[in-house]
Order: sequence, then C-alpha cells, then structure tokens
Amino acid sequence: MSHNKMIFLGISLIIFCFGCGLKETIVQKDTKSYLTFTGNTKDAVLYIDNLDPIFLNQSSNNKQQGVNTNYEISPGKHKIIIKRDGREVVNRDLLLGNGILKEVDVP
Repeated sequence: MSHNKMIFLGISLIIFCFGCGLKETIVQKDTKSYLTFTGNTKDAVLYIDNLDPIFLNQSSNNKQQGVNTNYEISPGKHKIIIKRDGREVVNRDLLLGNGILKEVDVP
C-alpha cells in the first residue's frame, strides 16, 4: 500500500511540475510619442525645440471629415511654439511619455 502511495505521489509531483509551465514575455514600450493639433491650424507654423518649422496648413475640408495628422516625436521634454502671421499664438513646454498622443489646441 505504501508503494502505491509513493508512486501516486511521484506521478502527482511530475504532473504538477511539468503541467504548470512558466510563460515569459517581453513587453517593449513604444519609444515614440505623438502630437496632434486641433483648432485653427490654418497658416500656422509649428516650431519644436530647435528643429525646422512645420507648416500646419489644414483646410476646412479636412476638419469636416475629421482628418487629423499625428506628428511623431521622441518622448521627453519639448518646447513647442506655434506662430501665425509672425505672431506667437502657442508657447508651451510639454513632457511626453512613451506612446502618448498629446492634443494641442491652436486658438
């Protein structure tokens, strides 16, 4: 009888050890962030840090269709300035995390 118990215990231990597998996965966070601009973007010029200017000309047709452009940017702290007709309309410091989409309203 004790021999049967030992066999049962051994089989149970083997099933327990090999039946519960450890699954490992690697999750890599997105190393990009995104900016999108809403509001009056017509004739607006975007300056991010010391990079070349980006023209945010967005026609009224795109606004009606709900088409937004997402601009890819590295995560971290960034200075954004938006000018229209040489006048500064937005001046912000943004702190963007990995995979974040930040919406900026242009008056």
